[in-house]
Amino acid sequence: MGAARKYLLSGLLLCAAAGVILCPAELSAAVRNSVSGCLEVVIPALFAFTVISIYMQRSGLYLMAFAPLTKPLSRLLRLPEELCAVYLLANIGGYPVGARLLSELVKSGRLSKKDAGRMLCCCYGSGPSFVIGTAGTEVFGSAAAGGVIYAACLVSSLVVALVVCRAGERITLSGGENRLDLSADCFVRSVDSGARVMYTVCAMATAFAAVTALLERSGITGLISWLLENAGFGGNADRVFPAFLEVTRVRGMLLDGVLAAPLCAGLLSFGGVCVIMQVMAVSGGLVPVGGLLISRIPAALLSAVLAFPVKFLPDAAQEVYSANAPAVEAFSVNAGLSVCVMIMAAILIISVSRMTSE
Repeated sequence: MGAARKYLLSGLLLCAAAGVILCPAELSAAVRNSVSGCLEVVIPALFAFTVISIYMQRSGLYLMAFAPLTKPLSRLLRLPEELCAVYLLANIGGYPVGARLLSELVKSGRLSKKDAGRMLCCCYGSGPSFVIGTAGTEVFGSAAAGGVIYAACLVSSLVVALVVCRAGERITLSGGENRLDLSADCFVRSVDSGARVMYTVCAMATAFAAVTALLERSGITGLISWLLENAGFGGNADRVFPAFLEVTRVRGMLLDGVLAAPLCAGLLSFGGVCVIMQVMAVSGGLVPVGGLLISRIPAALLSAVLAFPVKFLPDAAQEVYSANAPAVEAFSVNAGLSVCVMIMAAILIISVSRMTSE
């Protein structure tokens, strides 16, 4: 079995290398689009909240900030209040936030890897800024539609948390609660940690864009789209598989039939293969992802069911989203600001690394 896997991986790598040589134009375009997407969507939506989340955890402020919510949530989920705060931050901040916060607890020896893997099943979700701004406004022309889709994903995450946290042994934290640390050093290191997360996420997204381009060029994406079209997915048949691989592709979904909102909600709850790989990279191997993979199936299905009310919203867009709409320029104001942010983050990472080595 091991030898067969090695031969299979070797064959796939050879095919990928051949694709890189034979299809340079397609791969270059895919990488450019991915970099543009990171600058336009990922960094503006994730960077600031990632830094805030890490700082709130390291400083201990999140215990105070979420106290009105963590107390009842602790009784409901049978969790320590500190882990309830991690759960809330993860479902507000975006997919990599939960993995990063949990890995910090594992690294400090306060949370076991097994319990971190269980917590990751529910500390995983897209932030409201991306869902409402992208799935809601761009696809349905309605912030309310995005709000319903985000609520559907949030409720499904809570249901998963109820099942995971209340079944089996109780999840515990060792040691006392975090003490308040409002020093400048704590903030600097939080920004440094957030910058490392962003670089990891953007690098993984760019690499995965090349893989997606190879799949499209080889005809695999077209074959799967044909199968989905015959399964009744309508005009979104050729958009489901790309969004399954890279969740930001939900921006290209069509407002076509009653399945549009459930498809968006299900894909956002799943997060995409690329996001799962980003979570693995961000956690640095400290948080197992096996349970996350299993939990995403029921979570996506439940989110899809809960998102059906979107079609009854009076202000939802009635016209089909046009894939031929004017494209956003590659380096708009958002992109330029994102480049500046990442340059400053790189300077900070180098400075902190030098401080640590000294």
